[in-house]
Amino acid sequence: MFFFCLASQPSMANEAYERLKAKYQALQNGQLELPSLSASTATTANQRSISNLTAIPSGEELILEIQLGKLVLGQVFGFKTDQGVKLSLSDMSSVFDFVIESDIENNSASGWVRNPNNTFELQRTDNGDWSVLNRGSTTVYPNQTIQLEDDFYVDLALYQTWFDLNFDVNYSTLVVETKSNTPLPIEQKLAREQRSKDIYQTSNTARAPLLKHDYQPISKPLIDMQGSVNVRDSDTSHSLSVLGTNDIAYFNTQYYFAIDENNDIDSAHLSGSRYSLDNNLLGPLKASTVEFGDIRPTQINTLESNNLSIGARVSNKSLTYNGGNSVNLIGSIQAGWDVEVYRNQLLINSQINVSDGQYEFQNIPLVFGYNEIELVFYGPQGQVNRETRDYYVSSTGQSEGEFIYDISLINEGERLIDQNLLNNNEDNGLSTLIRVDYGITDWWSVNLGSQLYHQQGVSSFDKRALGTEVSLFGSALLSLDTIEEDNGDYDRRYQIDTSLLDQSISFTTRDYQATDQDGEIDSFESQELRLSGSLPSLKLSYQQSFEQIKASDNEEYVRLINQLGANIKNSYLSNRITWSSRDDAETVGDWQIQRYLNEYFVRLGNNYSVSPEFDINSFFAEISGEIENDVTGRIRFLHDFDTQSSETALITSWQPNEFSITSNLIYNERTGWRASLLGRVGIGLSQDNNAFFTNKSLSSQSTLSARVFFDKNNNGRFDKGDSPLENVEVETTQNRRRATTNSQGVAILTSLPSYQKTDIKIDLSKQEEGFLIRADEGVSIAPRPGALQTIDIPVVQSLEIEGYAQELQRNGDLINKARVPILLKDLSGKTIKEVTSEFDGYFLITEIVPQPYTLEIDPAYLRDFSYQLSTSITLNGTETGVLDNQNLTLRKAFELNGFSAELASFSHIESLRGYWKILTHRFPNLIQRRYFYSKTESGYQLYVGFDEEPKQANSICAELTAGKVTCSVKAITRR
Repeated sequence: MFFFCLASQPSMANEAYERLKAKYQALQNGQLELPSLSASTATTANQRSISNLTAIPSGEELILEIQLGKLVLGQVFGFKTDQGVKLSLSDMSSVFDFVIESDIENNSASGWVRNPNNTFELQRTDNGDWSVLNRGSTTVYPNQTIQLEDDFYVDLALYQTWFDLNFDVNYSTLVVETKSNTPLPIEQKLAREQRSKDIYQTSNTARAPLLKHDYQPISKPLIDMQGSVNVRDSDTSHSLSVLGTNDIAYFNTQYYFAIDENNDIDSAHLSGSRYSLDNNLLGPLKASTVEFGDIRPTQINTLESNNLSIGARVSNKSLTYNGGNSVNLIGSIQAGWDVEVYRNQLLINSQINVSDGQYEFQNIPLVFGYNEIELVFYGPQGQVNRETRDYYVSSTGQSEGEFIYDISLINEGERLIDQNLLNNNEDNGLSTLIRVDYGITDWWSVNLGSQLYHQQGVSSFDKRALGTEVSLFGSALLSLDTIEEDNGDYDRRYQIDTSLLDQSISFTTRDYQATDQDGEIDSFESQELRLSGSLPSLKLSYQQSFEQIKASDNEEYVRLINQLGANIKNSYLSNRITWSSRDDAETVGDWQIQRYLNEYFVRLGNNYSVSPEFDINSFFAEISGEIENDVTGRIRFLHDFDTQSSETALITSWQPNEFSITSNLIYNERTGWRASLLGRVGIGLSQDNNAFFTNKSLSSQSTLSARVFFDKNNNGRFDKGDSPLENVEVETTQNRRRATTNSQGVAILTSLPSYQKTDIKIDLSKQEEGFLIRADEGVSIAPRPGALQTIDIPVVQSLEIEGYAQELQRNGDLINKARVPILLKDLSGKTIKEVTSEFDGYFLITEIVPQPYTLEIDPAYLRDFSYQLSTSITLNGTETGVLDNQNLTLRKAFELNGFSAELASFSHIESLRGYWKILTHRFPNLIQRRYFYSKTESGYQLYVGFDEEPKQANSICAELTAGKVTCSVKAITRR
């Protein structure tokens, strides 16, 4: 019995398929000598497909590829006829996801097509024809239209009628193009799968087993160093910054300090942290985050922003984005870099010349639906690095009953290092910050927060926060946030986000009041409507903001902000303009265009005023690119029209893989000449304790050290005698980082996104020795920020197995058997490889890691087609190279007619076996005879002996009857 259900398993596109195509192509071209079926032949892709039914002789076996538009559904088996082609009902049902059960023994098939109400039944009539029930009506077809062998083989024209499909067969390419008047189940299935996937998660699904990266007592450090020498007039200054990280006492420690020309600490911070994706920290607290030192404390509400302070923090909040209409973007960076934030190709925010080792963008607003956030980093050496993150806003991000807490204890404004120099003298002392979130339902969540000060005299600064989010049927997100202080200050925001025609709409009302140190009150009220989206046909992104504001002096005005971003002929153009109805307000704007010209990156733009009169305030232009190998250059020009002064900078950088050195030569019309020399290097240790150097940052994100080696003893470990493999490309599949192994077999992959799971794959195509294969099943990693993860990837010489599937005939002959599923299983019984024998019975299994295996025919195939147990082949794991002549034999149950002694019938098999033991004690001669039984509706019938002549059965019954045991001689057929 065959059962073909919803998931189709496409047949393997192997060499037999190509050889068959080559043969048929030769027939159509009229060649007198046909290509050998044992030789591999590739067909050219640009040959014109023509249907020539007479070119292929009737009876030829075919493997046809079924296509539905651009989707390849699979391959089906069949054979050529004078009228066209007959194809396997099993294969056709499978590739189209139709549920049909075939009963070969009873000459019937049944099931349904497209939906359960459309019953399908096929059975043979008494006169040998075929009766088919489909779409509620029965049709009788001549015997020759359907052929029954190991499966039902049906004329293609009948499939068009039964399945409501149109087929176009191209015999030169062996392709069947399919058209359907209504969506097929497989099309609907794919559509459902696509809808069920969040847009921002589809590209980050790792499949290999996760290799955990546990915290260590002490790990190898990762250090980024940057130093500079600056000359201006007769003055010379220098600076040095160090950003480092490593595990200490099972915590990750991050440290940063910058020293100025007076050898004073200009900026510094030190922190320890531990994170868990599985929320398994601090026992019953099930924390995901533990931080101490210079930390960024709990954000009691999205309206609140916090700075670094001494303290400790514990939370069970997810380490990745989990919903909401805003996001914080915080990370480590070396001094002197600029950072821009783009949302859906529109510039949202920027930070220029970051100096404290960390970029920080808090509460970046997200639009309803899809958000592509791009961080663009501009380095002082002309570098342009990009990092993309995807977010999708449609829900609160919390499930029913989910409880999230976040608690911090801090000394506000204080730092660990050199407090007298760095710390804020106007701090408010110790305070506790608490926030809890709770999912009331899957569509409604609430959060409460507070900040309590413990120092006398500052309790009036205590804060209380309340927030809630409601998802309105997945079509809109309603949020409310408020912060109240004991001194009467407050900040309140009410917002609803939705979308219409794939364009995001947001309406926000905000009410704010703050009191400064002198008792002056600053307040405002605002209502803002924001529209944003894109027009893909025009490659245009936009955001339009309409805001009505009431200031503390009761002044009311309107502010309009328009942003446009467009890709025009490989150029990105952005423009922002702001208009206000205030009497003294100017209408100002800025535009920027950037593109690549050959291998050079060009940016230019200006700031301008439109009212009270049009004026250009400033203009800038820069071009950067590679001058030659490892050498880049950058020229920047800036002109300020208000001061009528210009500045020109020439930046040259030498960037081998190990470090970078940059020279800056700048001339300003007002201040004169200045020059600087800047060097940068990232330093780490690989698993073989060899130092590696890179011109990329190591401490701000994650780093992977992968060692690839030839595993001579196939034990999966790098030990004595194993050989490192050079020139192997290692890639993180999901985030597209690549590196090539050095002479020690080590590849260093830097700047891996934190906690994003990714598979690790290798490319062995450049190795001189062939037939190499990865020995493990592959691994994935979830990189920790500021940590070096090491992995070893063993490589061995692959094993190949080839042979024939053969069927034993009654006369003892062996014939090759097509379309037999062959399984390769490991010692645990797990199927490692599965192939199907070709039209001539040949099978080939490649890319096998040498280890103990069993090669056998699929037991389900034997059962469904009523075969006896087949032969199997055992491999001990020492085999290498190509194993040929690994033939597997199967046979049908041969029917034998003869006579047997029929004894009693039993309802239980245990009773039958017990009765047989009693008989053998009473009649010892029976021990020489074999007994067997047949299962009947009433139970189990016992037989003794079997022979083509009745003599043996008569002798048995004579002895038993003499002992008063009921016995009769029966003519039976055995298999």
